[in-house]
This record gives sequence, structure tokens and C-alpha cells, in this order.
Amino acid sequence: MRRRSNLAGAAADRQPRPHRRSYVDLAADHAHRAGLGRRAGSGRVRRKHRPATAPWHFWLVVAMATVYLGWRAVEGVVWLVVWIF
Repeated sequence: MRRRSNLAGAAADRQPRPHRRSYVDLAADHAHRAGLGRRAGSGRVRRKHRPATAPWHFWLVVAMATVYLGWRAVEGVVWLVVWIF
């Protein structure tokens, strides 16, 4: 014998879920915390006018690579002078 499911009874037995925030609300909060602004009249999020900059550790790597390659160039010139003479 087949058992019938009572969907209406199962739904009535469940406790209501606590209020969940929508993804739009979460995105707006994230945008606010990240310093992003909203365009009036639309749901699009845009950045405030601020120049894009690289993080400090990127510039540290660039500086260290410059020092290293500069030193290798000096060694190359010294090696070339010794090899020629």
C-alpha cells in the first residue's frame, strides 16, 4: 500500500525561518564598508572617485627586483671587463 505524503501538514509543522537578508542587501552593506557609493536611481554600485593604486607589497617587490637586477648588471659589466682584458 502506498503512503501519501501530507505536504500541507509538514509545512504547518515547520517553524518559521529567521529573517534572512537578501543578496542585494548584503552587497549594499559590503559596498558601503568598502568605500563604494551607489548611483542615485539605480541598483548599480560604483566606486567613488579615487585613483587606483597598487598595494605596498607590490612596490616592495618592484624595488627589490630593481636592486637585484641592477647588481647583476654591475656584475655583468665587471665580468665583461675582466674577460676582455
